[in-house]
Parts: sequence; C-alpha cells; structure tokens
Amino acid sequence: MAANVNKIEKIAVVQTGGCSAVINSTLAGIIDNTQKNKLKIYGLLNGFEGLLKDKIIDLSNLTNDELTRLRNTPAMFLGSSRMFLTAEIFAAIPQKLQEKGIDTLIMIGGNGTMYAAKVISESAEKQNINLTVIGSPKTVDNDMFGIEYSPGFGSAAKYIAQAVRDISIDLESMKTFEQVRIMEVMGRSVGWLAAASALAKRKADGAPHLIYLPEYDFDENEFLSEVKRVYEEKGFVVAVVGEGIHDKNGCSIGENPFADIKQANKTFDGASTYLANLVHEKLGLKARAQNLTMAQRCFGALRSTVDEERAYKIGFVTISALMDGHKSEMVALSDNNVDYYTIALSDVGGKEKKVPVEFYDVTTKQVTKDFIDWLVPITGEFKDNYLSLDDIN
Repeated sequence: MAANVNKIEKIAVVQTGGCSAVINSTLAGIIDNTQKNKLKIYGLLNGFEGLLKDKIIDLSNLTNDELTRLRNTPAMFLGSSRMFLTAEIFAAIPQKLQEKGIDTLIMIGGNGTMYAAKVISESAEKQNINLTVIGSPKTVDNDMFGIEYSPGFGSAAKYIAQAVRDISIDLESMKTFEQVRIMEVMGRSVGWLAAASALAKRKADGAPHLIYLPEYDFDENEFLSEVKRVYEEKGFVVAVVGEGIHDKNGCSIGENPFADIKQANKTFDGASTYLANLVHEKLGLKARAQNLTMAQRCFGALRSTVDEERAYKIGFVTISALMDGHKSEMVALSDNNVDYYTIALSDVGGKEKKVPVEFYDVTTKQVTKDFIDWLVPITGEFKDNYLSLDDIN
C-alpha cells in the first residue's frame, strides 16, 4: 500500500458535464485502486445536486464482476447534472462534505469541471475546511488544455467516422433523388470531432467532401459555392459541420433551443437544419440535415479500445496521485500508459485546446495527413470491406 500522504479517510467522486462511452471506465479505475488501498469511496448522485440532497452511495464494496460491468457501461453511472453553481453553492459544497466526514473530492469532467474543482478547493481553504480536491479528465470534444487527447474523444471520433462513412454510402446510393447531406457533430467551440469524420473517407476525393470547424468563421456564400462545385463533380455532397460553427460576427449558424437554460456552457444545435434549407432554397438541390445526436458521445458498441483502457488507467492513477500527496491538480496519463503527471487546476479550468492550423486546410475544407496520422492510433483503424461500383469497373 502506498504511503497516505494526504491522510485520506473518505473519498467522494462526482461525474459532471456531458457523458461519454468510457467515463465509467475511469470511475471503475478509481474504485479499483481505492479497494487496493483499503479506502472508503462514495458516489454523489447527479452531481452536486446529490450531495446537497443527501443522495450519496457507498461504492467501496463493488465486486470484480460489477467493476467489469461498470467498465462496459456507457454514459454516467452516477448521473450528471447541469445545475448552475452559484457562489453560495460553491461555499456549501465543502461544508456539506465536511458534515459527511469526507476529506477528499475527485471530480471527473471537462474544462468547466476543472474550473469548478479549482473554485471548490479555494472555497474550502477560505473556510479552513480540510478538503483535498483533484480532477480526472474526460470530454468527447477533446478541448482539454494540457493533455494530448481526452478520455471519451477516441470513442466519439470512432463512432462519428463510422456513421459518416455508412451514411455517405447510403446517400450515394440515393443520389438520383437526394443530393446533399449536412451532418452535424458535437463540438461547441472546437472542431476535433468534425475533423475526425475524415476517417470515413474511402478514397482521397471521397465523402465527406467538405468539413467545417468552429475554429474558422463560416461564410454562407462560400459554403454554397463549394456545395455546388462538389455536386457538379460527384453528383452528391456530404458536408460535416461542427455544431458550434459561426459567422465572422461570432453568431452561431442555426438556432439554439437551449439558450434559455442557465448553465455554465452554451449548447448549440441547428446548424445542419439551417444549412440544408439554405442549400435547397439557393441551389435547388434536395438536402437533408442529419444530427448524429447523443449516440456519438455514448455509443458503447463502437468505442475505441485504446480510449477505454486509458480512461480506466487514468482513474486508477488518480488514486495514486492522491496517495502521493497531489491536490488542486488534474491527473493525466503519460504516453507509456503507466506513469502519470499532474497539471494545476488553475492551468486547465476554463481554457480550450483548438485544432492546430497544421491539422486543417481551410482552403480545401479538409484535414491534413498529419491529423490522420495523429488520430488513427487513438481510434483504431477501420477495415474497409465494402464493395463499390468503382471496385468492379
């Protein structure tokens, strides 16, 4: 057993933000290592709502079979929450944990979660409450600052690539009476998942023909011109857009049905519908909008093995980091998949990692070879066993 530098007695773990296909693998890794170190661990149900409403469960005695099943369960086992955290709630969280005899808090989440973890840690310190706070990363968007890629991203990217590939083949089959498909994928303000759709390409000039990232201003006239060009060349058009694409004035393309919900992060949706209507109106082509929906972040059947294994290991080493005395930091896994390193919560929370310019060609609206070479080891390669007319002509 490792030396208990932080003198941990009771740990609380919380899952916050959006789901993923592997976030429960991280939870399983955390529980596994607490058992190995004979520590007590409790889960907060539905985020901090559960804490404030005394909805807490003991996770200390899960069996090996239950941990294995947990690793294979998508979405959030403990349940999430989008509760807006006010100054009063930030003050109440350390107090409530202290009442429960909990001295350590693990927060599994993305950028917003890491910012909240930082504030909770500072709140405890101001109130002279003994609370160790540490973050364990996850996000399908891959916008976590300070790490190469986040648990959850590889699985979402793999699902998107497979979905775009199969839907593209479907559209090509139906092109005599439907010509354009606009597919919308997650990515509030970064285009990692939209870029990942390029793995769907079966040949260099194949679908998706156009990819648009939120990192770049979206021009409607340019878009229409590009759709027209591809249609004239191919007879059908597949375009992939990140949900957060915006014009040069920063206005999102499409409406936001969640604009009236008070939460830390805005939720975007509607770009594909707007653009499909625009194509039909301006170009006279039959166009369909297709949002890949929540399946892209929680579809367990197509998750990446590499992603799942790293998610579990990050959870496991989160306990190791606590035992080694780390606090007010986020834990990350080294490339060797064994060692860990930590990043101060203040260097992570509220920051975003954009798709670098060397990964995307804004002129062709395509990703670069460097991006594909970087992505394939994270998602795993797709074997293309499909047959097309080009194969027999």
